[in-house]
Formats: sequence, C-alpha cells, structure tokens
Amino acid sequence: MNKKKTPAPRSLASFSKTALPYLGGLTPERFMRHYWQKVPLVVRGAFPSWQLPAKASRPIDKSDVFALSSDERLTSRFVNASYEVRPGPFRRRQLPSLNSPGWTVLVQQTNTVWPEAEEFLDHFRFVPNCRLDDLMVSLASDQGGIGAHVDSYDVFLIQAYGCRRWEVATVFQPDLKDNLDLKILKRFKPEASYDVWPGDLLYLPPGVAHRGTAQGTNCITYSVGFRAANRLEIADESFMTHLNELSDSPWRDPWLEATDKPSHVPARLLKTMTDQVMECLPTRQQVEDKVLASLSEPVDSVYFSPPGPHAKTLARFKACLQKGGEIQLSLGSRILIAGQRVAVNGEIIRLSTLPVRLQVKASEIFETLAQRRKISLNYCGAAVLSPAILEIFYRMYLDGFITFLEKNNRS
Repeated sequence: MNKKKTPAPRSLASFSKTALPYLGGLTPERFMRHYWQKVPLVVRGAFPSWQLPAKASRPIDKSDVFALSSDERLTSRFVNASYEVRPGPFRRRQLPSLNSPGWTVLVQQTNTVWPEAEEFLDHFRFVPNCRLDDLMVSLASDQGGIGAHVDSYDVFLIQAYGCRRWEVATVFQPDLKDNLDLKILKRFKPEASYDVWPGDLLYLPPGVAHRGTAQGTNCITYSVGFRAANRLEIADESFMTHLNELSDSPWRDPWLEATDKPSHVPARLLKTMTDQVMECLPTRQQVEDKVLASLSEPVDSVYFSPPGPHAKTLARFKACLQKGGEIQLSLGSRILIAGQRVAVNGEIIRLSTLPVRLQVKASEIFETLAQRRKISLNYCGAAVLSPAILEIFYRMYLDGFITFLEKNNRS
C-alpha cells in the first residue's frame, strides 16, 4: 500500500467552532445550523492541494480503486451504460478499459480496510460518529454514472480526479424506471448543474434528487455517507431480546366470579392481563441500550482478526503496555459513548460497574481511543493498568477489536 498523507483534524478540540476551508469557510456549527438536512452546498476548491497532479495528497487513486474492488471484504458494484449492475469482487481483467465509455465501479466501506480512508473521514467528525457511516469511492469512464436517484441519507461528494457533472433537483416526480436493479427516477428535470473538478465538494441533504455523470476518463469521486439506525429493526430486536429472557407462567384468576353476561370481559381480568403483558415489554433503559448497541455495530462486511493461539496472556499484555506499547483500534471498529455506557461494536460496557475512582478516567480513555484510534500509557496514565480497566481492553484485544503494537515493532 502506498502511504499517502491527507491532513485531517485528528485533534477535535474546538473543532465545531473552527472555520474550515472545505466547508467554504463555514464553521461546523454554522454548517449544521444552516445546511445540514436543509439545503445543498457547493464548495469550489474545498481541498485546494487536490488541484495539483500529485497523488500523494489524496487517500485513494485509480490503482487503489482497482485493488479495493477486488477485496472480498468490501461491497463493490459495476454499473454499465444500461444501468445493469454486477456485484464484485472484480479482477482487473473483469473490468473494461477506461477508454470504453459509460461504466462505473463503486466500492463501499473503504475506510474499514484502508487506513488513509479512515483518516480522511476525520474531516467530517463534526457530525457524531454514530451518524458517520463510510467512505465510498467510485471510478468512472466518460459518461459513466448510476443515473438520477434520491438518497435517504446525507452525503458529501468530493471530486478526487477528473470531472463530474452533478445535476440536482429538490422538486421531482418519484416514479422509478422499471426492470432495473437501481432505483433510477423515470423523469428527472434538473434545477441546477455543477461541473466539479478535483478538490471541489458538493453536500446534499436527504431527499434531493441528483445525477452524476463523468466528463472524461479517470473520474474518481469520494462519497462520505451517513446512516441512522432503523427504528423498526431496533424495536423488533429489543422486544424479542427481552421476551427471550422471560419465562412464561400459566394464567391464574382464582378471584374470577360467575357472570350472567358471558360475552362481557370482566374489567379486572382485562386490567390484570394487560398489566402482565405490559410487564413483558422492555423498559426505556433496555431500548436505549439496544439503540446504542445498534449504532455502534459495524457493517456486516467488517471482519475482525482475533489473535487466536498466539494471543498474549493478560500478564504479557500488561507488561507490553508498561514498556510503551500502543493499543490501536482496528479498522472498522466503532466506539460510542453515552454517559456511563460505552458501546463497542454492538457490545455495551457499563462504566458504572467500575470502581468509582476509575469511572471518569475510564470514560476519558475510551474517548481518547475513539478519537485518536490509539492510546498508550502516556495518553491515559496508570489507570489503564488497573485490573478492571485492563480486563476490558484485554477482552477487546482477544475479540480483535483492538490490536497491540509493541514499542519496537511500530511502523
């Protein structure tokens, strides 16, 4: 892998109040107030160094896209000029020449396998991590694209190489073309058109129709996408999880009285049975836990590599950390913090179970790991060596959620 430096705000202190060139000089606070989920925004020269031919300033180039599209861990798609879709992974010879017009290949979740892509997402961490999803990359030949469509999520579209024409409409007819795998609008009349060049950025809120068409060869676009948990799925999981933990008992009503109106439901019976059913529903706290866990779950394609039989013992893990080793968050891992709860890849850690003297420090350690994606003894102090906190990180290490870099093995 070629190492390419992409300057990004790894330190997020006061990030929301800093004027950012890639937001057109807006602070994130102003952007969120005036544009987020409201109106599109075009920023010319958002990443001015990308206007230069040197590829070192961008995290992913043409050869990288071909390599990523062959990766079995990622979801990739090929779309031809007729909008027919073929799923990846792809060997290079399975894709046409860039001189052949009208095709595009798209690769999702590149940040889960490509460190430079994960670092690039730091530019957009003024939006909570629970909403930030992935960096998708598309490579297209001349006139390649996926047609006019509407996304249900926010997206930042950044042109990395070549030129793409974006046509946008806020008012449109929702009818879709028949017999296509893609949800392409049957009729699309653009209200605005933008030719974007390397370094240009276009933000689109949900529900805005848009069509991107490559103008010339080697058109590469980065798409920073966002996600929200599906409330129906979470409700279903919350209820089923809670019900599976309950044991049923036979209905008993020794207080039931004789009646002359057998078609009438006795008020006490209705209330008692309703109360018992309500007791089977999860509490607000249990639903909150499920929401938090769901928001922290990686996509299905993310695979973690546990150390297996070569894993360090707990004592060795502690000794290596004391010698200056670093704990590094694995690519694809998600850490979210909500009060005294920390969600790591769908699992809830309750800091309230730790000794009181460690709870605040533990929260700081997790926040540091979530933001910097790595910690050492220098970052978090001796608290990480306490048995309770050390055990948490050791379990994460055994699950492959974090990796351990010994001091003399760092790259």
